[in-house]
Amino acid sequence: MKVKDIMEPIKNWLTPEMTLRQAIGVMNRTKRGHGLAVNGIVVLDQGMNLVGIVSTKDILQVIIPSHMFFEEHHASIDWQELRQEKSRIAELTTVEEVMSDDVRVIAAEETLLRCADLLLTERIRRLPVVRSDGKVVGIVYLRDVYNALTKLLIDG
Repeated sequence: MKVKDIMEPIKNWLTPEMTLRQAIGVMNRTKRGHGLAVNGIVVLDQGMNLVGIVSTKDILQVIIPSHMFFEEHHASIDWQELRQEKSRIAELTTVEEVMSDDVRVIAAEETLLRCADLLLTERIRRLPVVRSDGKVVGIVYLRDVYNALTKLLIDG
């Protein structure tokens, strides 16, 4: 089985110039095959070249203040003020500022075993899938690789 057999085709993407607010909107509207919103999305430049990837974790690290992780501070948080501040940050922060630009990719013709190895070795949860000319055509998720490989193992 090949990566192209289980990848999610690219339906939407971000651009480096988009605001974080716009990125959140695109990610919320972009659904995977199972109907849930994506938790990571590619960033493409004007020439449709891969320049980065943004995950829900990248966004949360910007919009959730670190002091919120300390329970004793929760009672003193002014939630309305915090919401306004984070909304302002989401309007002023660009995708380029939060994206990971060191992105591993995998060829559409590569095997699932190689894909699994790369995901595990690099400790990542998704890989953009590229065709022979380097253009992104899809994304493959750790969960989908797991599902496909365990199905082969169980079903033979």
